[in-house]
Amino acid sequence: MTTLAGDLARALGDVEAMQQLYADDISWTLPTSLGRIGGTHEGKEAVVAFNKISLAAYDKSAGTHVDIHEEFDAEGGRSIARIRVRSTVGATGEGYDNEYVLIVRGSEGKIVAVNEYLDTLNVMQYDGLRRFLPAIPGVTIT
Repeated sequence: MTTLAGDLARALGDVEAMQQLYADDISWTLPTSLGRIGGTHEGKEAVVAFNKISLAAYDKSAGTHVDIHEEFDAEGGRSIARIRVRSTVGATGEGYDNEYVLIVRGSEGKIVAVNEYLDTLNVMQYDGLRRFLPAIPGVTIT
């Protein structure tokens, strides 16, 4: 069984393939603790721009490796994928490794909404990714 959430997970890292899955009125929401890329991006143009900005931090030649732990359909046109993403941070060569949950709502075979959840504190541990994140008072990165 494949789902829209799983299809999105399999396409991660390839903006062209990702945008083929999107409806024109897509929205993508991330935790606001991710700074300038956090919050909700609305409309296909804005979501694709966000995808390009966030993926630019990674070394494209190293690729994006996604392991899907599970994916399933839920009610109301929703699907969920729990995944592990591994890549290389372009600025520093650090090996990136994080867990994500994608909750996707579809309509007529296209993605109309994505809610992305990840360990944002883990993201802060990578020197090459911190420029995307706001300084958080009281949080020390080692």
